Amino acid sequence: MRQWQRRRLVGYAFIGPVFLFLCAVVVFPLAHAFWISLHRTRGLATTFAGTNNYQRALTDDAFWHSLGVSVQFTGACVILHMLIGLCLALLLNEIRFAKTALRVAFLTPWMVAPAVGATIWLWLLEPQFGVVNYLLVSKGFIDAPLAWLGTPALAFMSVVAVDVWRGVPFVMLLILAGLQTIPHDQYEAAAMDGATAWQRFRHITLPNLRYLLVVASTLDIINTIRHYDIIGVMTAGGPAGATEVLPVLLYNTAFRGNRFGEAAAIGVLLLLIVLAFAIFHIRLTKPEEGSAP
Repeated sequence: MRQWQRRRLVGYAFIGPVFLFLCAVVVFPLAHAFWISLHRTRGLATTFAGTNNYQRALTDDAFWHSLGVSVQFTGACVILHMLIGLCLALLLNEIRFAKTALRVAFLTPWMVAPAVGATIWLWLLEPQFGVVNYLLVSKGFIDAPLAWLGTPALAFMSVVAVDVWRGVPFVMLLILAGLQTIPHDQYEAAAMDGATAWQRFRHITLPNLRYLLVVASTLDIINTIRHYDIIGVMTAGGPAGATEVLPVLLYNTAFRGNRFGEAAAIGVLLLLIVLAFAIFHIRLTKPEEGSAP
């Protein structure tokens, strides 16, 4: 009994530092944010407000507008991530030359820090001196330079395009790893039966990737819906709130509106949305009862 207790204490000693670290960087900030969300903060003055901040957020048109923008932004980005990522993964899986160099090239946007990548695209999309307008005008696609980040529709499409540029490599990498696990004898048997390339893709590739595609899309939704850097750097939620997703609304409410209690309430609500997708992801990846380990 004493030996068992000693082993148990040794185990606690090993996990103790990690547990304290997680409490310091995860549990305490979350608890502090929830505590702030229950208060009305104006500068140095703080008063207890209960659930008033949550009621104000849920009855505020700006919150529901930002939630709608977040849904549109996340939906557009995830769909494009999956489609382009699948096409690139299929292409890289078939290429037999310079495979490593091409993979590194396609992964480069993902390795660039989001704020740095957004700043680069901010320069490229500059109305008067940006490279994008210069190329489009010189090739005759447009007659005059466009204010890519100055009109609501173009600004939304621009931030979606930049997020797709950066987010596709993550999905491509996951799908490429899944493609390499598909047994080659299935393709050989289909080829012997006279199956076309589309039939092999439909009846072999997609069924084998079905589980991975669902998991990849769920992870991508979680990553995209809480994303701030690209929109924060490029548009800060403008123009006219066309790109003000929930993380940007949170930042603007806290540091521009100086309403930290309401911003913390928005953050908690955003956390609940992300947790809902995380629980869905865990249920998808949980092994079925009775399945082999």
